[in-house]
Amino acid sequence: MVHKQRSPQHTHTFMDSCAFSPEEEEEPASRRILEKCPNIIVAHSVQKELNHPNTPEDIRQLSMAFIYTIEGDLTQEEIERRNEFRMLIQGNASAGRHKNDADHLFELSKYGGGYFVTTDRRLLKHSETLFKRYFITTIEPSEYEGLL
Repeated sequence: MVHKQRSPQHTHTFMDSCAFSPEEEEEPASRRILEKCPNIIVAHSVQKELNHPNTPEDIRQLSMAFIYTIEGDLTQEEIERRNEFRMLIQGNASAGRHKNDADHLFELSKYGGGYFVTTDRRLLKHSETLFKRYFITTIEPSEYEGLL
């Protein structure tokens, strides 16, 4: 089966906390996305990152209005799929090194895929595999903004 990228209006969009990093050139686009799209979804695993002291205060305030997933028990099949994500994203890094990033993507896959807005180069380099296997489009904020 051939997957086709869906319009942001017809699928889920998750955002990564790194998209709001003040030192990122993509950060202004991330802020504009939040203004245009109040229905952005944040994985429960990203919510913890947004509460980090280095997250800008205005972003922490904005994040209070986000829609968050809720952590729950996983089936054996979901555990296996989460492990697939962890192995893919870990690559040659030490075990568990990029577990949180993999878990963010896994969370989106549980809801049928969609867009994962991020500035993380490591995740963006897996775009083709993530789309083919899990129907997840990893995309930079400015690119996503252009789709709106």
